[in-house]
Amino acid sequence: MLTHRRHRTSSIPRILYGMACASAALLSTQPPAKAEDPRKAEVQTEDIAAQRWDVMAARARAITFTASASDVPRALHEVPLFRYDDQTRGYVDGLVWKLGATGRPLAIITTELHPNYLGGGPRVVYDFLSLSEARFVGRSSDVNWQPGGAAVRMTPLAAAPDPAATAIGRLSQIKSQTRRFTATQHITETDPTLVQLRLLPKEIDRYQPSNNPRADGAAFLLVNGRNPGLILFIETDGAAWSYGVGRLSMPSTLTLLLDDAVVWSKPPGRESDASYTASNATARFP
Repeated sequence: MLTHRRHRTSSIPRILYGMACASAALLSTQPPAKAEDPRKAEVQTEDIAAQRWDVMAARARAITFTASASDVPRALHEVPLFRYDDQTRGYVDGLVWKLGATGRPLAIITTELHPNYLGGGPRVVYDFLSLSEARFVGRSSDVNWQPGGAAVRMTPLAAAPDPAATAIGRLSQIKSQTRRFTATQHITETDPTLVQLRLLPKEIDRYQPSNNPRADGAAFLLVNGRNPGLILFIETDGAAWSYGVGRLSMPSTLTLLLDDAVVWSKPPGRESDASYTASNATARFP
């Protein structure tokens, strides 16, 4: 009896082993689970980016400009200067536009998309910066902007070299001069935050400010992540150099330093003459 019981008990491991082998064989015949195709996710991301671009472009291109001066175009330049986002502050996409095809821009406008701007749902947020003393009006279903002058004043830039004879040489000089500037942004839109703005090394616009063959100029962004806080202009009239700065963030105190000395600072808010202002409007976007 003892032998018989041992024989029956010893057969259990063999039965379990057989079941395990059968299960393994069954699993080996099942097709492997398909991995997510990374190309599909990439296509979806690109599609969302394209749809957001279309929303911003449609809003920007809907703005019509009117002025008594003949050199003010009726629309923004069709190609934006820069694209960015600021995920930490909730801005999922943004574009920088200019008014004017040649010379120093007459105005800079940004269009930003925020899914829940200040708790008010999805909005397109605009910044408007005039660089011209010419009076004009910009209007659309979202926009009614009537700047009373220029928000950017060009100031002599001391200790700069004689302008180079070639365009390549002048661009090198311009970039060298930008490195003399630093800036800070004290954001008060939500939680107060003080950040050191970063100068993007590549200009977003290059232009000739006058007919002098050695006249040259370029616009650069000082950014928080990639979100523009300030736009910096460096120019030469062919003989001397100058600089100008404009804000692209209303709920911030912005400060510019030249050679570590403060040369420009603005508290939060718009200019009384609307030469710089901001607004927002409802928008639908993915």
